[in-house]
Amino acid sequence: MMINPIILATAFVVTIGQADYAKLQSIKPTQYAKAPGYSEGPTWKNGELFFCSGSLLRVSREGKVEKFLDINPAGTVLNAKGHLLICDNKNKAILDFAPDGSLNVLADAFENKPLNSLNDLTIDARGNIYWTDPSGSSLQKPVGNIFRLTPKGDVTRIATGLAFPNGLDVDPQGKFLYVIESQSKKILRYIIPDEGKSFAEPEFFYDLGGSGGDGCAFDNQGNLWVADFQRPETKQGRILVLSPEKKVLGHVDIPAQVVSNIAFGGPNHDEIFCSTGGPNGIFHARVGIQGFKGHPGVENKILRKVPISPEGAASVIHPRKFGVPGGIGTTRGWYIWKSFDPDTMTANVTRESSDEIIKTRVLPWATTYRYLVYGASPSDLLPGERVNLFFNADENHPRGYLVHYQDELCQMKGHNHIWEVTEDAVEGKTFNARVLADKKPFDNNIAEFNISPDCKKWKQGKLVDTLAMKKGDTFYLTWCLRDKQKVVMQIADEASLEEVKARQMALVNFRLAKMGLEGYIDGVDGKNVSFTVYSTYWSQASQLKPGQMVQIITPPEKGKPPVEINLKVISQKNRGTYGSGFNEVALETTRDADTAILSRLENIQGIRIVPSKSK
Repeated sequence: MMINPIILATAFVVTIGQADYAKLQSIKPTQYAKAPGYSEGPTWKNGELFFCSGSLLRVSREGKVEKFLDINPAGTVLNAKGHLLICDNKNKAILDFAPDGSLNVLADAFENKPLNSLNDLTIDARGNIYWTDPSGSSLQKPVGNIFRLTPKGDVTRIATGLAFPNGLDVDPQGKFLYVIESQSKKILRYIIPDEGKSFAEPEFFYDLGGSGGDGCAFDNQGNLWVADFQRPETKQGRILVLSPEKKVLGHVDIPAQVVSNIAFGGPNHDEIFCSTGGPNGIFHARVGIQGFKGHPGVENKILRKVPISPEGAASVIHPRKFGVPGGIGTTRGWYIWKSFDPDTMTANVTRESSDEIIKTRVLPWATTYRYLVYGASPSDLLPGERVNLFFNADENHPRGYLVHYQDELCQMKGHNHIWEVTEDAVEGKTFNARVLADKKPFDNNIAEFNISPDCKKWKQGKLVDTLAMKKGDTFYLTWCLRDKQKVVMQIADEASLEEVKARQMALVNFRLAKMGLEGYIDGVDGKNVSFTVYSTYWSQASQLKPGQMVQIITPPEKGKPPVEINLKVISQKNRGTYGSGFNEVALETTRDADTAILSRLENIQGIRIVPSKSK
């Protein structure tokens, strides 16, 4: 009799694997991350773990848990192109967090009605996305649904009449869709039909008993790992491993009251991460069996973008990401600064060649470079001043956020450019000039300037009342466009730049001493407080020395005095690059009563840290 080599190979793999699965029961998982509430939907991505607990949380490579997206997710899955797909009940949508940092809606309606609820999701071999909608369903009222989104954007209901459909996954061969029906405690299995055909009724696959199951994932041998919610004999959850032939291969006991979901991850994809309740968070174990990384997925049709706050960790301009070398701003150029409102941190600017008003939000951690010094305030810029601006887009505007600016003096000095007078000034009020680059004409353009009565004139490092401007003289200028005329507000020769820089540095240091640095509290653990500082240049936070007493002061609110709390500096470390000012400052409370107050202030924007006034 001829033996099919494929069947033989399959049997051999299962036999070899039996010993590995038998060892699972001896594994002791440990808590990997704590969460504020019941947790579910973990996904591993490039050394980071994402999971759901009130919002989408991220565990960094260093083990720090932080809010990543301000949404209400229930499940996540990663496709091979690096897109994190999310079941979100805040937007009632399937969301796609793309590698470029954008958050997009892929589906938010069925038959022209908003989606009801979204629980868990998966992808099949053709790139279709499936998710469960269990809301309102139970054993007595089996009205739960399973939906499918095609790559073209079509949403269909593939199954209904289910008693709380929960976790689901597609096997590595792409043949079956497995669904955990929590209220019946069953696992169901659907054959995935050919393109264009409907789903048939599912077959019964396995009865979990106990409290039923929640989520699931496959290993690369095609075995199903199930989050067995809670076992009555242990009052704890576990991970149960089932073969395609419905045989129990082993289990991993999880030291938590309930286990909700599971994901494979780690450098070799042979570790498990289980979301739990009681305690809330993530448990982890190395199992030595590689998980299935999932079907590749495809580029999906995007319905619209979802705004991401720049203060959110998912934002490409969050202070931890801001300032990657070469990456400041996706749009840049010369603009005319019209006005700035410090209360709303918004500026109005125009292009040099257009009167169109562009409104942009100035980020509090934007780097600023004026008169050869980092750390200027946007309020320093003059109405009508020509300035080089760097922008990042928001969800609707290519210039939604101002992330960096530098004045003309900095820009021209940095590129070895300078203005050259092309003919003698007329009565000390008007002159023409051109730009030199490396002592050669930059182009053929000649600009006409008017000197303001308030113009500061620098010669050989000193302010002078009059300044002769002869043909061939070279100067750096600060000028403003007013009534379509170029009005000069400052003239400085090369020999004066060090004095101009020294005065600007004194101004910045005065402000730092008086107003401190802006930031927010991003963690409170007993007496230990983690504070993120938005210095506009990395060295500004170096004024905070270990052992120094400081105050954190909340932004003013109408009818309420600001909160002022004294703390001691333990350490500070810059995490930014390319001049960006993200600094982590470790603080310690001096009064036990302040811990609760500080916890309530977590993630509130606009808090300032200043030298303490107390002795």
